[in-house]
Amino acid sequence: MISAFMVLIFSTSPGVIIVDNVLFYGNDHNMRVLNTGDMVDVLAYMNDRLKVEYDSSTGELDKNVLIDLNDEIAEDEQFVFSRGYFDEGEYEKATRLLEIFVRFFDNSNYLAEALYYLGQSYEALANSSNNDSIPVFSMNKQINQRYYNGDAYRILVNTFPESPFAAKAQYRLINIFRIGNLPWNDSVEIIQQELAMWDNFCYQYQHTDAYMLALSEKGYLYRVLFELTEDIDYRNKALSTFKEIIFGYPNTVHAAYARVHLHELEKDEKIYKY
Repeated sequence: MISAFMVLIFSTSPGVIIVDNVLFYGNDHNMRVLNTGDMVDVLAYMNDRLKVEYDSSTGELDKNVLIDLNDEIAEDEQFVFSRGYFDEGEYEKATRLLEIFVRFFDNSNYLAEALYYLGQSYEALANSSNNDSIPVFSMNKQINQRYYNGDAYRILVNTFPESPFAAKAQYRLINIFRIGNLPWNDSVEIIQQELAMWDNFCYQYQHTDAYMLALSEKGYLYRVLFELTEDIDYRNKALSTFKEIIFGYPNTVHAAYARVHLHELEKDEKIYKY
């Protein structure tokens, strides 16, 4: 009995539930409902079933309802299910699985992408959830908007600066900064602070797909600053930025966006003081 007990202890491995509403009947004779992201301890394999422990109770589960994180294919499976839930718009499930992924597979080749989609999932939840108790959410009371604090994006940028997802993450971080500071209330200082972020972004990521998006943001902020300060230099910089977009990205929606701005500038139309 002692040796069998020891085998169970040393063979324990973490497992994660990947589907909702899994019924678990433990040896304490209580029925529990397990959902995506709930963690169990895998004690033993029994053909198509597993002996597991959850909430200090042991019982059996079908092996298809969970991933044994020590399995050789677990990294790939966990990532596939995480991304699958994101693609289906199941953001709460995606965040739970992605959080587990970045914790258990911190040396994964998929880690940068996982961090990016973890941030994306949290941003989507911030826009749709009424849960103010989620620690990674902040609230801009002035505009009554909840937003994600960007932790996953920061880890991505700092850990994987050469990843193609780094530019996307940094782009989202600057947008998060904007959400946290709206409305600007005519604050030239805050707008200039954001503009400096976009300047640095354009320098660092000029060879990425996000570069033209950053140019559009810069052109927009130049227009806002021109309206606030009446400094003609800001108007000229806006004109130059939108012309760069048209020249560099012709026949795209970005070029069309830039032409609209140029048209409005020629007519002295307002985008902030209106």
